[in-house]
Amino acid sequence: MTHFLRRLIFYVLTLTGLIHLSSSGKYTPIAENVSGQEGYRDAVPYMGQFLAVGTGGRIDLIDASGARVLTFNEYGSDLNCATVWNQFAIVAGEGGLVLRTGDGHVFEKAETETDKDINGIAARQDMIVAGADGGILLVSVNGKSWNTIEPGVRGNIVSVAAGASMFIAVTDEGEIIRSDDGLNWKVTDYNKEYSGFYKPCLFHEVLAAGSNIVICGRHSDGSPAVITSTLGNVWTERLLNYRDDHGNISFLTNCPNSIAYDQPRDQYILACDRGEIFSLPSCTKCNASAIISGSNLYAISCLDDMLFCGGEGFSVHVVRF
Repeated sequence: MTHFLRRLIFYVLTLTGLIHLSSSGKYTPIAENVSGQEGYRDAVPYMGQFLAVGTGGRIDLIDASGARVLTFNEYGSDLNCATVWNQFAIVAGEGGLVLRTGDGHVFEKAETETDKDINGIAARQDMIVAGADGGILLVSVNGKSWNTIEPGVRGNIVSVAAGASMFIAVTDEGEIIRSDDGLNWKVTDYNKEYSGFYKPCLFHEVLAAGSNIVICGRHSDGSPAVITSTLGNVWTERLLNYRDDHGNISFLTNCPNSIAYDQPRDQYILACDRGEIFSLPSCTKCNASAIISGSNLYAISCLDDMLFCGGEGFSVHVVRF
């Protein structure tokens, strides 16, 4: 087990009283999305704290101790995603709802002119892009007014990421779409392109950070899937094996739902079902696993030496590396 996970598990034990467990070696197929499950759906660092969004329109500001310092719930619609753009936090969700705040206390509603559920959102300095059901994208330069783009995909767009030079999004039909300017998009059918090489995938989330683009989801048989790329052109499936506490080789069996990037340690961390987090460092033989909760985890975010994990039942776990 890596030094990172040993230290992390120590803090989890200290803060939550939970224990580290190893995977059973069997996977259980899960529902295709988290619709209907009460809890957090996404989280981002904001103003030195974590801003977490979830079902019922809930928005919480959570500090380093895991305490909720502020709760906002005015609109009632499920919120699925959040991003930070300049000094603003922008959250989005059910029925095309988009809210913007400059202080974490007052949220203003934007005009999107769509009733589609928004599932993912990402921003870079010049533009904000959101992905929604029905395969549509919404773009904005200010977070207030939005225009709709139809990139020509079959599936629902479930996640959007912003890299230094591109936007990239994924669908629940295994499609990957990318754009340099946020307006013109190229569609890749991953399952068709890599048929015979890798098992078909249904994607949950994409993250562009560090030197890689990472997509997590599940194979068509329900087993966990993670694929990576440096430029978004060629994709490789990451082997999700690790050594357990007894030195035996085990494999991730719980489905990954969300991804965070820990820049100081150059590793990607997956938030998975059944309270598991899974570390993907640059060393492909150094993967590690820890159980931090009894709940499925859908929101994960890194801030300096802190890791936020949230999920079903609005569970909160803030641990230090």
